[in-house]
Amino acid sequence: MEVIGRSKAKAVIESHLNDSVVYFSDHVKILKCNPYCTGVTYLKEHGVYQWIFQVNDPRDNPITAVFFVTQDEEHLKDTSIAPSSPEEEAARSEAVGGRCIRWVNAAKIPEIPLDSKNTFVGRANTRICLYHLDNQRTEVHFETDITLDFELSFPLNLMPEAILKFTTEAIMSNIMQQATESMLCQVQSDLCCTTAELNASGGTA
Repeated sequence: MEVIGRSKAKAVIESHLNDSVVYFSDHVKILKCNPYCTGVTYLKEHGVYQWIFQVNDPRDNPITAVFFVTQDEEHLKDTSIAPSSPEEEAARSEAVGGRCIRWVNAAKIPEIPLDSKNTFVGRANTRICLYHLDNQRTEVHFETDITLDFELSFPLNLMPEAILKFTTEAIMSNIMQQATESMLCQVQSDLCCTTAELNASGGTA
């Protein structure tokens, strides 16, 4: 059963764009803000990062999710993300460009033995878009999509899959939102975050 979780965050931080890029490019530092992340390792021989996350299922059984991702960056114009409101459009008019840090699911998954039957390899894609604003500020858009393919065991496999899928995606998206909130708390501590917005969703919503 494939489940999808999505989370988004937007914030304005008291940091110049160049300093913000350096901060958010620290892959390990940002992931360690996630309370469910138990390990981040760069596998040099494969050229990918390995993420390990652990949560408990509704029956309080541990589930381990492993992701393999690469990191790259690209320059952005301030029109790369369409404004969602007149206020955001006015704020975006102050921007003079930016950078996007991407954590992309690895094209080739390393053949690494999994520790238990409750360990699943997932797919993750994250965009951290940074826009320069005036007064030494940066607007940050943080978007993450995570996909996991679970093998249902007894008695969960007796439940209607649609109901189980909906419930699992809601739980996963809530976990992702909590993780994003922890990340923003760390950013606020390090750089001062003046405004923040969060939302999470599951499936194709």
